[in-house]
Amino acid sequence: MFSTIYFAASSVLSSAGLPAELVTRVLDGRLQEAAQRAAHLVEGDDVAPDHAALQIHGDLELVLGRDEEAEEIYRRAQKAIRHSRDAIRIVSCRNTGWQAIFRSQFNVALTCFKRVAEDKAITPNGRLDALVGTALVLFHLGCVQAAWDRVAELTTLARASGDPRWIYLVDALRRDLLAQHQLQGAELLADHIYWRSVTVDALPRDERSQPALPAHAVLPLLASRLDYLRELLAFAGGNGNGNAAQALREYANDFRKIGLLAYHRGLCLEIALAGIAGRATLVAEQMLEASSAAAGHGSQHARWYLDYLYCRAKIMQQQMRVQEFAQLYGRYALASIQHVRADNVSMPIVVSDLVQPAASQQRSDDVSARLPARYRRAYRYLMDNLDQKDLSVREVASHVGVTERAMQAAFKNHLGLSPSELIRRQRMERIRDDLLDDDAPVAHVLDVAKKWGVQHRSTLINGYRRVFHEAPSATLGR
Repeated sequence: MFSTIYFAASSVLSSAGLPAELVTRVLDGRLQEAAQRAAHLVEGDDVAPDHAALQIHGDLELVLGRDEEAEEIYRRAQKAIRHSRDAIRIVSCRNTGWQAIFRSQFNVALTCFKRVAEDKAITPNGRLDALVGTALVLFHLGCVQAAWDRVAELTTLARASGDPRWIYLVDALRRDLLAQHQLQGAELLADHIYWRSVTVDALPRDERSQPALPAHAVLPLLASRLDYLRELLAFAGGNGNGNAAQALREYANDFRKIGLLAYHRGLCLEIALAGIAGRATLVAEQMLEASSAAAGHGSQHARWYLDYLYCRAKIMQQQMRVQEFAQLYGRYALASIQHVRADNVSMPIVVSDLVQPAASQQRSDDVSARLPARYRRAYRYLMDNLDQKDLSVREVASHVGVTERAMQAAFKNHLGLSPSELIRRQRMERIRDDLLDDDAPVAHVLDVAKKWGVQHRSTLINGYRRVFHEAPSATLGR
C-alpha cells in the first residue's frame, strides 16, 4: 500500500518535540533504525515516557506492519496525555483513522480524519496530517476529484505552514496520485473491473501540469518513490530501457529488507501491473511470484488480493493460456463485484467542500473502534437508545454492569468525551443527517430534533452550533 510512506513522513512532520536524528532517519527512509530509536525512547523504568515518544513509537510500529503492537502503544500514548480532553479526542480519532487505512476500513478512516480536520482544537500540522489521510482514502475509493480537492487544500496549508518539507510531501503526493491514475488508465488494463467500477471521476486536464518540487527540501524517502514512479510509468508504456525492470526490482527489494512487507507486496503488484501494461509478461510473472501474495493466509478479502488475481489472469491471457485465463478472470470478476458492493458503504458523496455519507448508507462506526471491547457494548446500547429522551449515563452503565464512574473514565480516556457529551454529539449528527437527506423533506427542524430525543429548541440550537458551527436552519437551507 503506497499510503505507508506518506503516513511515515506525515507522522514525523506533524509531531512536536521529536529528536532531530529520529526525524532524519524517517525522512531518509531508514525506518527500521527509526523504529529502534523510538523504542529506545520509551524503554526504562526510571522515567515514564511522554506522549510524543509513545506516539511516534506506535506510528512506526504501524508502518512496519505490527498492528497489534501499534494499537497497544497508542493506548499507552493516550494515557500519557494529562489534563487535555481535547488532545485525547484528537489523538484517538487520528490514530484510529490511520489504523483503519491499513485495515482497509475506509469508511471508518474517512470519518475519523474528518472529525480531526474539523476539530476546533487541532493544530495546523495536525490538520495537514488528517488531510493527507483523507486524500489517500478518497483516492483508494476512486473519488478522484474529491482527492484532488483535498490535495489543493493541503497545498494551501503546506505553504502557510512555513515548513518546505510539507510542501515537498504534498507535491510528492499529488504526483503519486496522478501516476497511480495514469497506470490504472493503461489500455491493456482496461478490463480491470474493480478500478473501472469505483473510479467515478476522470483526471482533470489542468492537473497534468506539475510545478517544480522544492529543491531545498528534498525528502529522500519520497524522492526515491518519485524516481520509482517515473521508471514504473515508462515501463508500463513499453518505453523503459533494459535496466528499468532491474531498477524497479531493486527499489522493491530495499523495502523488503527493512521489513516493510506490505509495502513491498504492493510494489511487486504495481510492477506486475506495469509489466502487463507494457507487455513484459515474464517480468510481470516474476514480480507476482516475488510478492508472496499467493501465500497470504486469509487474504481473499483484502483489497490487494484483487490485483493479485487480476495479474495472474492477465499473465495467462498474454501467454495464450485461454482456459486458465477464463477461470482466473472469472474468480477475479466475482471478487471485484463483492468489493464494489462492500465499498458502497464507504463511498462518500461530495457536498460543496464537505464529505458527507449518503443518507442510504450505513454510518461508519469510528467511535466503537476507539473503545475497549467492554465499553463497546455500552456504546452500542447508547446508540440503540439514542432516540429516547430520558436516556441516562446511569442506565447505560447499568446495562453493561459497570459503575458510572468507570464508564465516565473509560469514555474520557479513549474518546476525550464524557458519555453525556457523546450522547449530545451523536444526536446532533443524526439530526444533521436528516436535515441533509433530500429523500426525507423536513417541515420543522424541531420535529427532526424530537425524533432523536432533543425536546427543546434552545438545546437544539446551542448544541448544533457547538458541533457544526452553524444553525440547523442553515444546514436545512442548502
